[in-house]
Amino acid sequence: MLKGIAAAPGIGIGPVYLLELKPGQEESHNNQFLNGSEEVKAELARLEEAIGRAKRDLEELANRTRQEIGEAEAGIFNAHILMLTDPTFIASVKEKIKVEKKKAARAVEEIAEAIASSFAVLDDDLFRERAADIRDVAARLLDNLAVGSRRALELKAGSIVVARELTPSLTANFSRNTVAGIATEIGGPTSHTAIMARALGIPAVLGVQGLMNQARDGELAIIDGSAGVVYLNPGSELLEEYKKKKAVLEAGRRDSKYAGPARTRDGRHIEVAANIRNAAEVKMALEHGAGGVGLFRTEFLFMNREEPPGEEEQLQAYKEVVAAFQGKPVVVRTLDVGGDKPLPYLNPGHEENPFLGLRGLRLCLARQELFKTQLKALLRAASYGNLKIMFPMVTTLEEIRQAKKIMAEARMELEANGLTVSHVETGIMIEVPAAALMADVLAREVDFFSIGTNDLAQYTLAVDRGNERVAGMYDACHPAVLRLIDVTVKAAHRYGKWVGLCGELGSEVDAAPLLVGLGLDEISMSPVFIPPMKEAVNKIAYHEARELVRRLLELPGPGEVRVALSK
Repeated sequence: MLKGIAAAPGIGIGPVYLLELKPGQEESHNNQFLNGSEEVKAELARLEEAIGRAKRDLEELANRTRQEIGEAEAGIFNAHILMLTDPTFIASVKEKIKVEKKKAARAVEEIAEAIASSFAVLDDDLFRERAADIRDVAARLLDNLAVGSRRALELKAGSIVVARELTPSLTANFSRNTVAGIATEIGGPTSHTAIMARALGIPAVLGVQGLMNQARDGELAIIDGSAGVVYLNPGSELLEEYKKKKAVLEAGRRDSKYAGPARTRDGRHIEVAANIRNAAEVKMALEHGAGGVGLFRTEFLFMNREEPPGEEEQLQAYKEVVAAFQGKPVVVRTLDVGGDKPLPYLNPGHEENPFLGLRGLRLCLARQELFKTQLKALLRAASYGNLKIMFPMVTTLEEIRQAKKIMAEARMELEANGLTVSHVETGIMIEVPAAALMADVLAREVDFFSIGTNDLAQYTLAVDRGNERVAGMYDACHPAVLRLIDVTVKAAHRYGKWVGLCGELGSEVDAAPLLVGLGLDEISMSPVFIPPMKEAVNKIAYHEARELVRRLLELPGPGEVRVALSK
């Protein structure tokens, strides 16, 4: 098993297509220098012609992407046009041609690689992940100079594309019919390749260290884009397990009868909602029958930039999502950074253990102006639909009260400017064992809970999920974690508050009886899992699931829990 970053949800199974430059394919650059002013003049003209052709290629690609995928994805190639025609870039290339007498192709390669390499080593995701875009633009320009280094793809249907790095241009030409999954050594969830893969519905795992050294062309591979793992040459038992999971997902995607609400056989309604990162994912959520949004991760609006977004920019982003759901609930999580998601422009400083440091609501309370700006935008966006605000990484009652105080100040400032602000439900994430154990106290201060099983399991079991040496001990089905969920749900219901769950456990269709039996009112997940989860819920009787959970909570470990669920 190789661990990476979950970039696009879903499961892909197929033969590896190793995408790499063949030996000798790169230009040897014999006679790379120009002789005399006439050759320099001709080379400059050739460069201008190549830029013009590359620009037309990108305009065509942007238009096709807009029609076939979406406006947001087309914007990636509009940005490529700006890079291609950037006066500083062009001037630098021309300078090498005129002063160093180098041919255009060599000049383009050297300038582009210098820029991309300088970006790739920076801490800021904004620059690091844009290095791929710079190389993409350069490769297109080299193609038009007739020395392209792109390998002609001869994909078999259902291939798993494995590469050191994929460009957005290449990814845009993929389809679910030919590409079953993507795995790369370089890239992250906010890279343009990840955005394109999500839009196309192709499972993707990026940032897999050592992938190119271990993968072999043609060998069987499994991509789990939801868990962020890659299996090379899997055993028969693991392969069968993933084939079943994939079949369940595909059956759910095909079956439209689960577009309606999820209701158990004995009539208990459970909201099945989507986890999304931005407005571009709304379409997929609605197409898969989401009953709303259980988790809108706003941190992606704050990433890949040099300063935080202002109130107006945030308002437009939230408004677009809330309005699209036409009155269905949209639970928006306030800024959740720190730990594995630092923002360089906040100057977080060094922390020995960032996962136990200034993250989530703790950071927002330390940066109150930043927090208040987001709250103002959210309060304004609430007038466009059914928006709910949720605070992450809550540990104490005092934190909730401080957050509500700042929100009250934000409301007063908006009303002082003549704006009418409607009532907005406010909730918290239960991710820390202390919060779960104090749920009866915290429930009196909020309107709802949402249980984040990823962090709750990590903190309860004292396991770093990213550490391969102990990752095997991580399992959200551990009875200790389930008991904390049970305590939380019962405490919330005692005070008439609803409870959702938004971690990876919510995407496990096999765990549906457990989720129903715990008494959850809402489950949210990656959109692709919504249809099969609804189907599973509709086949369950709530009273039977309650009895099952009573037995599961008495089991000694997660293995026994999963065996019981499989029966």
